[in-house]
Parts: sequence; C-alpha cells; structure tokens
Amino acid sequence: MVFSSPIFLFWFLPLVLFVYYTVNKVYRNGVLLLFSLLFYGWGEVEMLTMMLVSTMTNYFIGIGIEKAQSSFYKKIILGVGITITLSFLLYFKYANFIVDNYNFAAHTLGVDPVFWNKVILPLGISFYTFHGISYMIDVYRKHTAPQKNPLTLALYISFFPQLIAGPIVRYKDLESQLTNRQVDLDLFVSGIKRFVIGLSKKLLVANIVGRVPDMVFNMPETDWNAYWSWLSIIAATIQVYLDFSGYSDMAIGLARMFGFKFQENFIYPFIAQSMKEFWTRWHISLSTWFRDYVYIPLGGSKKEAFRTYLNLCIIFLLTGFWHGASWSYILFGGFHGLLIIAERLGLEKLLQVFHRGIRSLYVFFVTAFSIIFFSIDNLHQIKVFYKSLFHFVAPDAYNKLNIYLTNEWYITLVIGILISIPTVEFLFNKIKNEKQKQIIEMICVIVLFILSLSELANTSYNPFIYFRF
Repeated sequence: MVFSSPIFLFWFLPLVLFVYYTVNKVYRNGVLLLFSLLFYGWGEVEMLTMMLVSTMTNYFIGIGIEKAQSSFYKKIILGVGITITLSFLLYFKYANFIVDNYNFAAHTLGVDPVFWNKVILPLGISFYTFHGISYMIDVYRKHTAPQKNPLTLALYISFFPQLIAGPIVRYKDLESQLTNRQVDLDLFVSGIKRFVIGLSKKLLVANIVGRVPDMVFNMPETDWNAYWSWLSIIAATIQVYLDFSGYSDMAIGLARMFGFKFQENFIYPFIAQSMKEFWTRWHISLSTWFRDYVYIPLGGSKKEAFRTYLNLCIIFLLTGFWHGASWSYILFGGFHGLLIIAERLGLEKLLQVFHRGIRSLYVFFVTAFSIIFFSIDNLHQIKVFYKSLFHFVAPDAYNKLNIYLTNEWYITLVIGILISIPTVEFLFNKIKNEKQKQIIEMICVIVLFILSLSELANTSYNPFIYFRF
C-alpha cells in the first residue's frame, strides 16, 4: 500500500483516523499498531513475521542490555542483537548480489557456480533494520531506557508513516510521544497541509518530470546523445528529490495527524554551498544515522588526516551500498565520498571564490552527474551514458523523441526546479498580512489536493523510488 494510492487515501487513512479518534486514549497505540501491521501486511504479508521477529529481537536485547551486570556482557548482548538484526538485511537485500558476483568470478576461474533461488527484497527492511539498531545502541549508551512494553516498541518500529521509506526516526526522539502525546487542531491541520504538499510533489511534478528520463534511460545506447542525456539527468535529479522529499513530507504530515512530531528529512539541498553541506540537507535522517552510529565510533575527524579520510570513504561506501545491492550504488557512495575528501583538501576553499549561485549550481550538477547510478545498474551502460554527455549531434537527431517533450512537461520541469529551492517560501514571506497569507495558503492546498486527485484518477499506481531501497 502506498500513500499516493486510492485505497490508502479513501479507505485506509479515513478508517484509521476515525477509529483512532473515537476510541479511548488508552487504546490508541493499539489501534496504530494494528493498522500499521495491516498497512505492511497488505502487500508483504509473508514478510510480516520476519519484521516482528526482528522487532522482538530488538526488544529482548534492550532488556538484556539493561540487566547485564558488566559492560563486557552489555557489549556481547549488543553485538548479538546487531548481528541478528543485520543478518535479515544482509540476507534479503544482499544475498543475490553476493551470489551473482561469486558466480561471475567462478565462471571466470572455471569453478562451479552456486545455484540460487533469487530472494525477494521486503519493503522497508533497510529502514526498520536501522530503527532497531539505533534503539539497541541508544539503550547500550544509556541515551534511553529500554522499552518494557513490547507492543510500544513494535509501534515504534512499524508505525506506518515511516515504515516503508523513512525517515529514520530515533526511538529516543519518539520515546515520550509514544506514551504521552497531545493532538491539537493546529497540529492536525498542519499535518494535512504537509501531506497534501508531499502528495502534489509526487503526483503533479515528480511523476510527470520522470517520464522523459525513464524513457531515455531505457533507450538503445546508440540513441543517447548530449541533448537527451543532459536533459534526462537534470530531470531525474528533480524527480528523485521531489519523489523522496514528497514521501517524507507525507510521512511527517501523517505523523502530525496522530500527534507525533518527526524531524525534517530534507531542507532544500540544492541551495547548499558544498557537497559537505548538501549531506546536511539531503536525507538527513540517514546521513546523521551513519554519522552517529558508524563515523563517530570509527573516530570521526578526531584521528590523523589519513584515518579521517578513510572513515569518510567507509561511511560513503556504506551509504551507497545501503541504497541498493549493486556496484552502481557503491560507485555512487564512493563518488560522493571522494568529493567530500576533495573539499576537505582545498576544493571547498576554492569554491568560496565564486558567487553563492555558482556554488549551488556546482552542488546541483554534481548531484545530477551521480544520479545516473540510481537509474542504470549496468556499469558498461553507465560508461556509455557518461560518454554520451559529450556526444553532440545535429538537432534533427533529437526529433524522434520530441513528441514526449510537451509544453506540459517543460512547464512541470520548471515548476519542479522552482519548488526545489525556497521560491514559494520567498513569495509567501512577501505577504505581510498573516490572515491573508493563511487564506492564500488554504486555497493553494485545496487546489493542489484537487489537482492531485485528478492526476490520481489517471494513474492509480504510483510507487515511490525509495521503496526499492
């Protein structure tokens, strides 16, 4: 089930809201847990048991860490918990990749291959695994007390707004909200607004902008040229950003409707002045997770220069590999890691010579240059595509695909670029009358919702890009 589907908008969400607000407050967590399990089990019923086993592992490990008499036993218990939890992720997400690469090497060396039935990747496993690991580590570090009620911990892990594609919410940030939260009208209304904004990002912009890059990436390699290739990576960058930030907006909005307050996951990453700053604005919950649970324990930036650069390489390679079991994602992470190191070695100072707008363009085009790793997983095709960025041919060679580049598409691309930077925010801040601003905002939200429903009627299936991670 996806947020941008009719069954969610017209059946699931109204029903869970109705039940949630009609039952006694004592039973509200139970209602959310029941509907969250239904939400996940709707399309992944065979994987529901695995998620619950992972959750109960986190629960018992948390209790065990608290009861352990020495720091040595606490470390052992934590290590066991992380190993068990990670084993699910490693098997379901990376087993196919490992076996495929082994078989490739075996074929090259003349060794017998391994016969393997492909494993299906469960939705949301990357996210709920990281939720569980952060919980256990925070209990070990005494940043939070272990949750004694297994149903409450299960709600934290499986809460449907963030279950499938994040954001990665820390238990310590939700601990008090899980047991004591208040919903007022302002918070509920702000949740509706945020949800509609995310829905419109997805349906009205990301889906439409993504048509051309989806088509170009699936063209024969011989048809790639500079015009189509540059246009497709620019459009794909806007598509990926609005698709995922739109999902995060919807998750944050849904959480507010039930009284939860999630941290922001995107803060206009394309106005960043460096790639270092970019990663403080893009998928914030993931980058801070790796920072707090991997980078800092490795020594962070407190070691000698070589060790710092090695730590950065490890973090970004893991970040890339987290996105998917493919060499293209590893290259994505490595590419960004090398850029961060280059900035530390002097590139960031060099960038300061240029105007802010030039530095933001640098960030955007670096992102666009690496976005191909999200769209093509064949290393040979990636190489050919990069060559095509500089393959300039006569204009008539573009005509075969011009039928797809309608005025609607170009306008939508421009809108996508404008809303990827604080344009709307800037315009709203020009309105000094607060009441007038609220009226205009309400009208815009209503119009966006109507337009989104209209688009939904034409395309009922709208999976989010990050579902496959």
